[in-house]
Amino acid sequence: MDRLGCAAKNLKLTAAGEMALALLKFLSRRLFVVFLGKEYLGISGLFTDILSLLSLAELGFGVSITYSLYAPVACGDTEGVKSLMELYRRVYRMTGIAVLAAGLALTPFLDFFVKEMPENIPNIPLIYMLTVLNTGVSYFFSYKATLLFVQQRKYIDTAIRAAVMLLATAAQAAALWLTRNYLWYLGIAIVASLAQNFLISLKTDRLNPYLRERDARTLPQETAEEIRRNVKAMLFHRIGSAAVFGTDNILISKFVGVAATGVYSNYIMIRGFLNAVINSLFQAVTPAMGNLNATETDGEKQLAFRRLDFFSAWLFGWMSICLFWLYDPFIDLWLGEGYLLPRPVVFLITANFYVSSMRMPVSNMKGVMGLFWDDRYRSIAEAAVNLAVSVLLAERWGIAGILAGTLVSALALPVWIEPLVVYRKGLHLPVREYFMGYLLRSAVTAAAGTATGILCGEVGGGVGGFVLKAALCAVVPNGIYLAAYWRTEEMRFLKNLALAAVKKKR
Repeated sequence: MDRLGCAAKNLKLTAAGEMALALLKFLSRRLFVVFLGKEYLGISGLFTDILSLLSLAELGFGVSITYSLYAPVACGDTEGVKSLMELYRRVYRMTGIAVLAAGLALTPFLDFFVKEMPENIPNIPLIYMLTVLNTGVSYFFSYKATLLFVQQRKYIDTAIRAAVMLLATAAQAAALWLTRNYLWYLGIAIVASLAQNFLISLKTDRLNPYLRERDARTLPQETAEEIRRNVKAMLFHRIGSAAVFGTDNILISKFVGVAATGVYSNYIMIRGFLNAVINSLFQAVTPAMGNLNATETDGEKQLAFRRLDFFSAWLFGWMSICLFWLYDPFIDLWLGEGYLLPRPVVFLITANFYVSSMRMPVSNMKGVMGLFWDDRYRSIAEAAVNLAVSVLLAERWGIAGILAGTLVSALALPVWIEPLVVYRKGLHLPVREYFMGYLLRSAVTAAAGTATGILCGEVGGGVGGFVLKAALCAVVPNGIYLAAYWRTEEMRFLKNLALAAVKKKR
């Protein structure tokens, strides 16, 4: 099967699995709210962000080794794959131990992260330690999923996770209904995490039996040096990413309160569902792009990137419009009016989603080309700007100030530095082409979002109102995109791709 066929199969099956996972998460969250409430949601979100900071112990090895795997997988070099996976195994074993040790060491200092610790939640230190355990043990097996990803078999990983999640959600629902005890909920999550990682590891070994062999050769000096260089660069990127995307819940807990963190986490969960869809797309396409980068000319890379960037801008613009106009109606139906945030906060959540999503084609191209070194300091500067602005504005504007810091830091640095690196060092094109396209597509999205909002404003509430707003969000923006892009080369490519898929299905 060619690259495009593999990517299409991977996307279709992975997207179906991620949809199933998302539905299970929504059901689980509804049960969580009914049986436990806002404060437990806030504690859960806070501890998740704390542990995302501890993931810095991984040092960027995952991304670095993923890049190094593309060439040996494309060339069928099983010895090279075996050597890289053996290194990966040792690194992730040490990472798991480091996360467990550092996470448990923070237990006495939990009060520092919370404005006011909830008095109606017992056993908070134990809850935190179980959350640490759930995160730490996952490192001992999870590295095997990377090989499935590079081999364009991500759908296997997703199918296993969906099956385990189905059983775990049913068990957690029963535990909450019978006991109203969050400790049972966490215990089941730990068992599910261990089970899914063990099953993924077992399946990877069966598909690649050479991984069971313990005679892996030493990595060539050139490959080892490249990994070391990439890890050094990725450390800066990991620190910056953790500080920008892994601190919102911590800052909200510190400056606003745990209950506000719980309300905010529902919005982030919905955004996380869209991120899962986006990740399904890029997890299907990125291995193909990595294979293309390892084997094709600059012209082929440039054409593939332009098409991916165009499709991504359409998809992310449409998703952002849907988020902004459907967020509140959906949460009102799902959880109730008491879980709504002010509209300026919703706008900032949506704006951050749009800006971070629009970076993904460039970030993924940078990853498959191994261009980690050139903008390594950008991540640290972005983190410093984010934390400074967020803390400065948090006292005055609360959640809105914290989210404004994230948006300002993204617009100030990565939005222009990452494309500059990819276009100059990887694609060998003038970067003004990217920025002109970015501004034009953002303007079209703003126009489509305004038109959709005007029409949605005429619709009432309730289930019927939500369905009609969803229909408007499906039709209006896409109609405007079609009108704006109909004559472009990228649009012709997508039309031909869709026609070919229809003919093949017939």
